[in-house]
Amino acid sequence: MSKVHAGKTGRKQKGASGSPAIRVIVVLFFILLFAVGASMYMNQNISLQRISSQSEKLAEKQEAAIQANEDAKSIEKKVGSDAYTEEMARNQLGMVKTGETIFDTTGKNS
Repeated sequence: MSKVHAGKTGRKQKGASGSPAIRVIVVLFFILLFAVGASMYMNQNISLQRISSQSEKLAEKQEAAIQANEDAKSIEKKVGSDAYTEEMARNQLGMVKTGETIFDTTGKNS
């Protein structure tokens, strides 16, 4: 009788993970893949921080613009009224009404 060995075909069987050169190539591939992924992640974080900073600056500018717009609307409502005209004449032109007496408390004209 002849002995039959199951699974042996006369060839040298490779290990489950292949030759050492293939292992090195696969390990280097995964290291490279990890390095590229980490680099992309860091670049995205830097971009996110830059965009967040720009967003905050724009939000501050928007708030300032809204406040300036409200101030302009308030002045627009006053313009043309007698009270506003009188206020501007007094504050910017130094005018007084007939019969008013000016008291200088600053001491600049002494």
